[in-house]
Amino acid sequence: MLLSDPLAPSVPPLVQPPLPVVAGARGPGGAVVGYVVKSYPRFSETFVVRELVAREEAGERCVVASLRPPRDPRFHALLARVQAPVTYVPDDVRGGLVRVWEGLAALRTAGVVPSRAALDALLDEEPAVAAQAVGVARWAAESGVTHLHAHFASLPGRTTRLAALLTGLPWTVTAHAKDVFHDDVDPRRLAAVMADADGVVAVSDMTTAWLAQRHPAARLHRVHNGLDLAELVRSSPARRPAVVAAVGRLVPKKGFDVLLDAVALLRGRGVDVRLRLAGAGDGAADLARQVERLGLRSVVELLGPLPQHDVVALLRGAAVFAAPCVVADDGDRDGLPTVVLESLATGTPVVSTPVTGIPEAVVDGVTGLLVPERDATALADALQRLLADGEERERLSRAGRAHVEQRFDVRGQAAALRAVTAGVAAARAAAPTSTDPTSGVTP
Repeated sequence: MLLSDPLAPSVPPLVQPPLPVVAGARGPGGAVVGYVVKSYPRFSETFVVRELVAREEAGERCVVASLRPPRDPRFHALLARVQAPVTYVPDDVRGGLVRVWEGLAALRTAGVVPSRAALDALLDEEPAVAAQAVGVARWAAESGVTHLHAHFASLPGRTTRLAALLTGLPWTVTAHAKDVFHDDVDPRRLAAVMADADGVVAVSDMTTAWLAQRHPAARLHRVHNGLDLAELVRSSPARRPAVVAAVGRLVPKKGFDVLLDAVALLRGRGVDVRLRLAGAGDGAADLARQVERLGLRSVVELLGPLPQHDVVALLRGAAVFAAPCVVADDGDRDGLPTVVLESLATGTPVVSTPVTGIPEAVVDGVTGLLVPERDATALADALQRLLADGEERERLSRAGRAHVEQRFDVRGQAAALRAVTAGVAAARAAAPTSTDPTSGVTP
């Protein structure tokens, strides 16, 4: 842990030994991009790892601050290519605001004098968030960070906003879906993140438009999450067996209960179909009971969580991939599931729903099929159509791969993020320097 603080609580051990850290050289012009995430590494957020690798391979220097230690024993093999060192910022707030003031004193020792506005913002936040923000600010100062970037506008975005105010560093945030759409999102906190960030990256056109309507002051950029397409080779689905694959966390927004109902309808029509569903989550027991209730035990496999290479093998062995995503009752929804892109890249046609950014990848009738959310009959009809027509699957497969190559290559994503970062730096350099002594961040 880079933060040397005798009062900091011990960080829970990693579930497996940490990966070796390679210091690496600074990026162009001595730039260092500091990533702030809630938990790293996180198996369901492989897009962060891909993004880091792509930026580093393009010559950028990155470091990572994680607000929580990892809890998932599964790790993506791609982690071995990440050079960025990781710091786990303590999330215990023993002593309440006393911990904040101690951290501020350490910042002053490091030569960082927060402005009055930064101190006011700290006092306006929850003590736990404020304390971690001070920790992130210390980490940034000690690591030579020149630009802060948060993934998710919720806790990471709020924390990074405060750390940026404390240090005066430019910062950006990537907004996904749950962090802006969920009912638990605090509108006031989100508005502050949107207004103060030097740049807001949204992962889909739909999210970009939604944010633009509600937060007109936000400096928005649409940058899709990307794939390393060299790792995903397309194969023809035309002669694959009648297997439907599905992958995702077993939570309401994935719509897997609707998928099970659709499979039951297909079996009732005499369609010889099998479903292989991979994932873990709080809804596992409910889905298992639904399988029993519908009499699908012989045709539905609940595979549990799978490592990435097994997920790819699952996709390549299926005739169709189903992503029946829904807007959950609490407002939670997917932005654009990475596994949908992976399925298109491997040549497996996708049946999904027009939720959030999905239509940007699954273009109805062109790269896949879209059906209304929560409509088991429409989902069954679409699956039956593709299962019965190998030529249609092949047509969608070729178009899907071409679409992903054009719009979702991680190298293009990394270039777009570099452009956003460079634009922020240029805007900061062109901005007039304040003469107000209460607004400066350095002595």
